[in-house]
Amino acid sequence: MGLALVTRIPNLMEAHIAAGALRAAGIAAEVFDAGFGAMEAPVIEGLGGYRLMAPEEEVAAAREALKAIRSGPGLPLADDEPPSPWAPPPAPPASRWRSKGMRIVGVLFLGAPLLVWLLLRTIG
Repeated sequence: MGLALVTRIPNLMEAHIAAGALRAAGIAAEVFDAGFGAMEAPVIEGLGGYRLMAPEEEVAAAREALKAIRSGPGLPLADDEPPSPWAPPPAPPASRWRSKGMRIVGVLFLGAPLLVWLLLRTIG
């Protein structure tokens, strides 16, 4: 009786809520990577999220329970929903000022050596 991956959930709080819901349904679920993820959340989230594990023979039931929870009131399913019941949130659009600021920083860092070279060339 080993553990198998049910799904990955990007947020630690949501992972604990999902594990609690599965435990309430009688499935022995555990959140893996929670200790490390509490300190290094961006690393875990970059790897796909916190692993929600359950006994191998209960994985199918756990996935069905999560799908039923996800399709409950207030949580509509999208037509093109990925296999995981929890999809990562969409990336926010880059703001105009942020992209403009990054261009200014790039010009400063890339232009500074050129200016120094021009100054040294005109002096010497």
